Amino acid sequence: MAEARTVTALVLGAITRDLQAGSESSPGGVVHYAGRAFAALRARTRVVTRVREADAAELLAPLVAAGVEICALPSASTTTYANDYSGSEDRHDLLATSDPIGPDDLPASWRSADAIHLGPLHRDDIRAETLATLSGFTGIDLQGLVRLAGEHGTRLAANPELKDHLAHVNVAKASEEELAVLLEDRSLEAFRSAHGLDELLVTRGERGALVVTRSGVTEIATPRVPRRFPVGAGDVFLAAYLYARASGRSPSEAGGFAAQRSAAHVEHGLAGASGRGEAGP
Repeated sequence: MAEARTVTALVLGAITRDLQAGSESSPGGVVHYAGRAFAALRARTRVVTRVREADAAELLAPLVAAGVEICALPSASTTTYANDYSGSEDRHDLLATSDPIGPDDLPASWRSADAIHLGPLHRDDIRAETLATLSGFTGIDLQGLVRLAGEHGTRLAANPELKDHLAHVNVAKASEEELAVLLEDRSLEAFRSAHGLDELLVTRGERGALVVTRSGVTEIATPRVPRRFPVGAGDVFLAAYLYARASGRSPSEAGGFAAQRSAAHVEHGLAGASGRGEAGP
């Protein structure tokens, strides 16, 4: 039996310093969670990020330990969030932002991968023109592009430049709440079609997810698990989805695979993202 081909993965975005009340800071951001999720799935994983030189060793250590190749670009500041999960609604204060990742910042040999995961955490994190230099099955998490920093934490708001990013991706992922500010009374299918997306993923927490394609809308159930490690679950979901699609699975099959990996993360943390050590979907 022939050995399965190794999937290559590329993740772009800011590594973050996450500050939480009553605890020390920790690394976070899409590249932290998605990079480690791809590595747990045994993909050959590369991360391109920006970080202040003094913070790089500490924040990137978990990715290094996971065997991820890293291109750490210099930045005047490290993206920093103060997070509060104690109330009825989560609060995220954006305290500092990294410099943008531009089209000339990626090594030429890093611009192609089977699965490309874009995780901008602020509106100028990844320049839209950077996306035009990439080659591979590409997905973007919209969370950082639909938020604005304000006096009372970040708030959801439409982004007129969103279309410039979506023009270069196959898949977009957003939570129900994030997508609500973008639909403008359109259906999910109308939004997908208007932006030329092959697939649109809508995460709904314990209610599962929706996979929207040209063929229609498929509901994906989420396994019920103890909610121990919810932070980063959406990043793991998109990483697992892109991995499965790059491995040849259909959108609905990839959605089910992503839901399982995301649930494993919620229950066990990143140690569960590979699904009990399984290498593939």
